[in-house]
Amino acid sequence: MKMKWLVSMMAVTAGLALGGSVAPETTAQARIHYTTMPKSLRGTWISADNEDPQMKNTLKITKYVYHYKFNNHGKKGTLVKWSGKKKSDYYNHSDLSVKKGKKKGTWRVGWYGMNSIFNETIKRVKYHGKTALVFLDHFGDGTPQRTYFYKK
Repeated sequence: MKMKWLVSMMAVTAGLALGGSVAPETTAQARIHYTTMPKSLRGTWISADNEDPQMKNTLKITKYVYHYKFNNHGKKGTLVKWSGKKKSDYYNHSDLSVKKGKKKGTWRVGWYGMNSIFNETIKRVKYHGKTALVFLDHFGDGTPQRTYFYKK
């Protein structure tokens, strides 16, 4: 009886020792949170400056990307490009942040983790009979500023 018990304990100990050394190590990683843009804001939108017609801004919004480009007298560039799939360097979240605004139909779009000038309040409206996105911003003194982007 003692011999059976001794053999079974040695088998269990050997099994645990071999199983523990063969089992691969796993590292737990939290899944990144993907952010999507609302369907009402998606598309390509163009804003033309009334004072300077050669200055045009383009806003391209897809399911996961918010891309703001400018064209200033032939000089083209990207002002902002945030991705809803790209992981932020600082958070386990995507770079893009989208939240419902306080007023009906408004959306707060910005860079995740930043409450700054990068966050924009956007609303889809009808303006002069055309579908448009309006950026509802304020100057430093509180004066409202509205920028309209029309569907391309």
